[in-house]
Amino acid sequence: MSMANTYTAASTLVLERNDTRMLEAVTQLESEERDRAAIETEMDIISSRVFVGRVVDAANLVEHPWFNTYLRVPDSPDTLPERIVNAGKAVLGSILPFDFFSEDRALPSQAAQRDRAISSLVSRMTVSRSGESFAVTVRVSSPDPELSAMLANTIADVYVEWSRELKKQAMTEAVAFLRERAEKIAEQIAESERIIAEFSRVNGLSSDERDDLLRKRIDEMSTQLTTARVELAAVRARQEQARRVLAGTQAAEGTALDSQLLDTLRSERAVLLRKRAQHAANLGANHPNVVDTDAELDSVNAMIDQEYQRILDDISGEEQIIGGRVDQFESQIAQMQEMVRKRNVAEIRLRELERDLVAEQKMHDLVVARLGDLDPFSEITKPSARVVSVAEVPTKPSFPQKDRILAGGIGGATVLAVILAMLLEAVDTRISSGQRIRQVIQVPNLANVPAARGWMWWKPGATHDIARRPRAIQAEAFRSLYLACRAQLAMAKPVMLVTAPLPGDGASTVALGLARAAACDGLKTIHVILDPHRQQFSGGGTDLPVTLNGSNGLTTPLGLATAIRPEPEIEGLDRLDTASFDHGKMGPLTRSKDMRLLIDRLRVTYDFVVIDCAPALVTEDANWMAPLVDAVLLVVRFGRTTEQELTSAVQRLHLNRAPLLGTVLNGVNPRLQTGDDSLSAMSYPRQARAYLEHA
Repeated sequence: MSMANTYTAASTLVLERNDTRMLEAVTQLESEERDRAAIETEMDIISSRVFVGRVVDAANLVEHPWFNTYLRVPDSPDTLPERIVNAGKAVLGSILPFDFFSEDRALPSQAAQRDRAISSLVSRMTVSRSGESFAVTVRVSSPDPELSAMLANTIADVYVEWSRELKKQAMTEAVAFLRERAEKIAEQIAESERIIAEFSRVNGLSSDERDDLLRKRIDEMSTQLTTARVELAAVRARQEQARRVLAGTQAAEGTALDSQLLDTLRSERAVLLRKRAQHAANLGANHPNVVDTDAELDSVNAMIDQEYQRILDDISGEEQIIGGRVDQFESQIAQMQEMVRKRNVAEIRLRELERDLVAEQKMHDLVVARLGDLDPFSEITKPSARVVSVAEVPTKPSFPQKDRILAGGIGGATVLAVILAMLLEAVDTRISSGQRIRQVIQVPNLANVPAARGWMWWKPGATHDIARRPRAIQAEAFRSLYLACRAQLAMAKPVMLVTAPLPGDGASTVALGLARAAACDGLKTIHVILDPHRQQFSGGGTDLPVTLNGSNGLTTPLGLATAIRPEPEIEGLDRLDTASFDHGKMGPLTRSKDMRLLIDRLRVTYDFVVIDCAPALVTEDANWMAPLVDAVLLVVRFGRTTEQELTSAVQRLHLNRAPLLGTVLNGVNPRLQTGDDSLSAMSYPRQARAYLEHA
């Protein structure tokens, strides 16, 4: 409730659906829509320190002490936190060895102050959007509603203007880049055209049909070369035949060797051969005519051989001529083919240069076209966002929402309290009902003694109500305990021992209340205090010694005359404090024989003996007294004695076979009672007080 109010203002931006990139084609731009990651990136940019720094500069937040915490906040201790802060500064200012909070303290650099203002604004602003929407909401919180609205609107306006500046700068840079690129491409085109022209000139390349004529000439020469090679082969075949004919290995007939002279010589030889045959047949082999004819035949054969040699020489010359023509054709064809190969390589390089030129021309056209689209609008740019909702000055604080916090705090505290109560109840092993006592130790709970009302757990004079107000709730509780004990004990003149697990459980109070209830019933009762550390109750008994004679069964050797005191408020009730024995005569009761003798003597004189013993878990007095008494009452403190303590006390008493009659639940608070025990008057305290205490 004492916290300062915080006011939150919100402004809304809508991001453009298309993210324009300056150097891309329009068709591609239309398909580039912002996706979720792009929008989240824009939101991160709005929250970035670079952008927030522009907002700090625009709003001059360095001069505002709420954001630049290095500056001194104006004195306005209107709220509790501000008063506490000022008081703390005053205390620390008196402790620190220098004036830390002084206004004259040197401020850090302007950059450090600006960084502090940026950090403060970043911590006070949030950027969000709803689902997949392109609308981005900016919220700013501050103690001043007008300042919150101003900052929210400033953030929106600065972002819109900043996006416009960024796009304008991008467009300007794109135009400059395109212009520079167009100039470079134009220079490259001119250089490429010059290289192509020079390359065509050097390599003799042109666009006419020279290449086709050269290839046709090569084809024609190839045909002639083939014909020459055929002729050369025929000539060589004839030459080979002529050589075989001259060598005599082949007959001349049937060969390609032929001439007019050779035909004439062959005819003459045939005539001479017939003539010789006739002369030889008619005249004999040695006839002169036969000899003449043989001489003529030899002359004709010689002329035929000369003709064959001449033909062979002609064929050899023809072979040389045709072979030279074949070599010439082959050389010319090889030269032409080399020329074609070189021209092909040059054409490949020329086509590469032409392709590069075409590509550069297309790039130049594209750059010039894009430059023509951007250049006229380079000074007019559209921002990538627009403001659709300005922030209004908030009239109600966004934090703390005291009504909701108070309601939620009460509800949450209630739920937490219930949960804690259930957890505490689950782990709480303290005794809070007689039913639980019976479940733990299988011993009945004889009575429930209520807690006395007042600032203390027990009033010192609570048991005196038995005498002064016998109908009080506490008196009725002790009366119920007495009746339960009388019903359980069938013997005459019983001796009861009252103990508890630990000190403070109320064993002395229960013992005194039981004794007074028995005395009020007409029994001569004595209350024996065996606990040496028990404090005396105020108003109980007197210091005057009682004169004892033989009629009451007690004799003076035990020193009882100086130890027994009567209770003046209740007739028939005496008190024996063993701590007040005259040790010089009797000594402390540390032997069972002495204690048995004392109990026997008290049983003779009194109808009801109540012994207030020390706690069972602290001393062994209860175990020591257990065989000497008729019954033992174990006092359990409501809401204090745990189940472990109760179980341990019962186990200690069972070690010496103590006659455990039952338990007494002391200090019962009816409102915290968890069992189903009947608390009689305690269950109806208002009606019981109205009926009994005023009776």
